[in-house]
Amino acid sequence: MPDPEKGDPMIPSLDPAAAKRNVLIVDDEERLSRFVSICLNRVGYHTTTCRSVDEARELLPTERWSLVMTDLVMPDETGFDLLRWIGENCPEVPVIVLTAHSTPAVVKQVAQARAAALLKKPFSLEELYKTVSDTLAA
Repeated sequence: MPDPEKGDPMIPSLDPAAAKRNVLIVDDEERLSRFVSICLNRVGYHTTTCRSVDEARELLPTERWSLVMTDLVMPDETGFDLLRWIGENCPEVPVIVLTAHSTPAVVKQVAQARAAALLKKPFSLEELYKTVSDTLAA
């Protein structure tokens, strides 16, 4: 993984519109969620990380979220459980699914669950920034 703290020519310049965007990152892998958070913070997004679907359910009603990024496979509940909950409780919030399990069946399930995008692990910084930007522009 590149080190976002050291600067990277692949990192886009600060986006003034990003400062108004709150992104919730839900992943039980602390290293990955921290990496995504640092990368998005560097271009101006405000990020919050949490490690479970239950914690995400507690955080979602507390702020106006522009985007949720969630892993699919977590210990207690899955990203699909969170997608369902978001669909019922805050359907205006787009969701990007992060997964290393991108079989054709999973890709189909993600599309049926109305996720805004799927980001396959491992992903590049360019893929991360493009997916977030495209999702928020939709």
